[in-house]
Amino acid sequence: MVDAVTLTNVQFQYPNTDRPILDDVSLRFKMGEWTTIIGHNGSGKSTLARLIDGLLVPKQGQIMVCGLPVTEENMVQVHQRVGIVFQNPDNQFVGATVADDVAFGLENRQVPPAEMGPRIRQALTAVGMEKLADAEPAMLSGGQKQRVAIAGILALKPQVIILDEATSMLDPAGRQLVLDLLQRLRAQQHYTIISITHDPVEMTIADRVVVLDGGRIVRQGPTATVLQDVALLQRIGVGVPAGQALRQALVDRGVPVPARYFTEKEMVEWLCQQL
Repeated sequence: MVDAVTLTNVQFQYPNTDRPILDDVSLRFKMGEWTTIIGHNGSGKSTLARLIDGLLVPKQGQIMVCGLPVTEENMVQVHQRVGIVFQNPDNQFVGATVADDVAFGLENRQVPPAEMGPRIRQALTAVGMEKLADAEPAMLSGGQKQRVAIAGILALKPQVIILDEATSMLDPAGRQLVLDLLQRLRAQQHYTIISITHDPVEMTIADRVVVLDGGRIVRQGPTATVLQDVALLQRIGVGVPAGQALRQALVDRGVPVPARYFTEKEMVEWLCQQL
């Protein structure tokens, strides 16, 4: 099976800077996989997302999306396969109503009017916003706005969804709602998800974690393995998931906790079994 995204020896440097923001980065993202990318601010996470979508052009190296080279001549096809949900949902609205906003991307793709209506309804239903199709975006909560932004991406029927700090401006309830939605959609539609985040809860959802530092990949692997490295998480300035922090605190006190990663729920269940 062709990988959803591959990067081979990719380098990118912004103008008027003294070093590359990404230097000789090679990565593979499998179809249907959820990968979380973490690292310091300025480590190149958002740059990586924009390179995958063709919004930036690498200085060297090659990027492939669903077997297609990310080049100028292939940009239309690349944008059909990749959708990005950005940090601030307010910056993503262009329509007077929720339905108009979802329609905007379809209009840009010149989707026939007869096809647009069903696709808009399907996308809004998928995110639970169909009853607010005629609402003004300004009247929505942060979580609802982000759900509409996701609907706009779903209507375009991509294969890869990139979340660029997409939950960072939401309150805990809104964040959990959006994450639950994305997990359900991935299970139903087999989307490939690339998540850029500092949120410990969002990290635990991923199948795999990639750590960027100094423009390079310093660690990657299964989530359970990477998130056990508490010292690394602290060094790069991201939060330690609550379950892992609890496990580490117990280990530091001599409690023989099994040597595997636990989510907060799993840790609570394990502790209850010890009583």
